[in-house]
Amino acid sequence: MDAGGTTTRALVTTLDGVPLGEARAGGANPNAHGPERAAEQLTEAIGSALDRAGPTARGSVVAAVVGLAGVSLLRDDTIREHMEDALVKAGLTPGGDEFVGDDEVAFASGTPEPHGTVLIAGTGAIATRIEGRRRVRTADGMGWLIGDEGSAFWIGHQAARETARQMSLGGELSPLARAVAKRVVPGRRPTGEYRPEEHARDFARTLTAAPPIGLAEFAPLVTEAHRQGDPSAEVIVNAAAGHLAQSVHQVRVPGERLPVVLAGGVLIRSAPIREALTHKLTLGTGAPVLRAGRTEGAAAWLAAVNAGVDGGDPALHAAFTGADPAAPSVPA
Repeated sequence: MDAGGTTTRALVTTLDGVPLGEARAGGANPNAHGPERAAEQLTEAIGSALDRAGPTARGSVVAAVVGLAGVSLLRDDTIREHMEDALVKAGLTPGGDEFVGDDEVAFASGTPEPHGTVLIAGTGAIATRIEGRRRVRTADGMGWLIGDEGSAFWIGHQAARETARQMSLGGELSPLARAVAKRVVPGRRPTGEYRPEEHARDFARTLTAAPPIGLAEFAPLVTEAHRQGDPSAEVIVNAAAGHLAQSVHQVRVPGERLPVVLAGGVLIRSAPIREALTHKLTLGTGAPVLRAGRTEGAAAWLAAVNAGVDGGDPALHAAFTGADPAAPSVPA
């Protein structure tokens, strides 16, 4: 299971990676949804996947892994009890070690190697050092108010600031600023005594009245503007890649050649940021930089490894995750 803040994905497979049943439900992060609702979503996803796997599936499960966003909350015994009860209600028998971090699963989705680093950049951003397939150290992941530098929120915030700056000058807007302004204040233009700086303040007030995390929706506009050669988008892309690289370097030893797995919407969907970041990460080391694969498949693979399959077999790993064992790194 890959239990995130928005979606929970459950997958039942054989020990050699053949899928038997899968299902989705809403997010199961107990921090975002509360333990009761998170547990309900987890039960729904697991139960549906097991139903689709066949009438004998529940009695045949030999291992289970849940990659849980907000897994650190399970230090609270009450929250852990809710989440373990979710497994029981779905038809599983918890052994006490089913829950791991979603970053551990993200790393496993990109490589069968037991050691390395995973960088997740979606709405937020966090880098995690992995040893023995478990989290040992993290950098950033501080949330949009304090950190998450290089995340979709951070990128969108920079795009909004640049748009307000250009609007206040009263000149022609760049492709990025034009796209952001059209999204926020469509059809509004400064007229008569309505000065450019007031137009910019109107833009800012509109954004301030909305949920802050909504700024993350501007991140794809930066990628598109970069494709059009917008210099302001190029600055944001390079800065985002620099922040993300810095987070990775904080959890690695200088010159380290262990793999780095890139996960999250920013790194999967934005080629300019991914390429700039890859260049920074491989400079002087040649460390392999890999894209994350199917995360629910990675959770199933970790469960299979716990059940005794060969964790060093790249072909078996690929059968679970969809990762290409012949593609050692993200092309720059």
